[in-house]
Amino acid sequence: MSIDVVMPKNNEAELLEMSEKLGFKELIFLYDDLKKKPVKLDSNKLKLFSAALIKSTKEVDKAKKNFDFVFAPAQRNFFENKNVKYLINAESSLGKNFLYQKRAGLDDVMCRLAKKNNKVIVFNTKLLSQNLSQKDNVLARMMQNAKLCRKHKVKTLIATLASKPLEMRAPKDLQGFARYLRLVTLIKILKSYDYR
Repeated sequence: MSIDVVMPKNNEAELLEMSEKLGFKELIFLYDDLKKKPVKLDSNKLKLFSAALIKSTKEVDKAKKNFDFVFAPAQRNFFENKNVKYLINAESSLGKNFLYQKRAGLDDVMCRLAKKNNKVIVFNTKLLSQNLSQKDNVLARMMQNAKLCRKHKVKTLIATLASKPLEMRAPKDLQGFARYLRLVTLIKILKSYDYR
């Protein structure tokens, strides 16, 4: 797992430099503003890609024109859209937890759709540091979602979504977190583990 997703704030060169130092092989710059054109950078060590984070299905066509990938929140309508490849922030649900399980953002139906439509569920490690008061709750939701992804053999990706270079983590740290969520066995099961 030597790929990371970052959300630059006009600091693409700094994030690229840190990615090279950390030893990543691929880097995706994720932009939440569709009007902004992706910055063109060159690197001998990394493959660079751009992605757009959309908020509604109406923005899909516009995002596909200017960006390599389309990201969206892990909501039901995006699981059915074939143009959206990556789904993020399932654990950031604001609703209260159920009595016997967490409101983790994913369910069996969504995971079946993700498997059928070849989606990638992105686990955002930045959620763990943003909500320090809710850290245990977010981690429990991630563990529940990881269990569903293992059950349905859905492709997953652990990413930092860092906006500053010091928020990034090394590939080994992300692999360690994947082992903690028990997603590493899933990687071995999926023979064709290509994110594109």
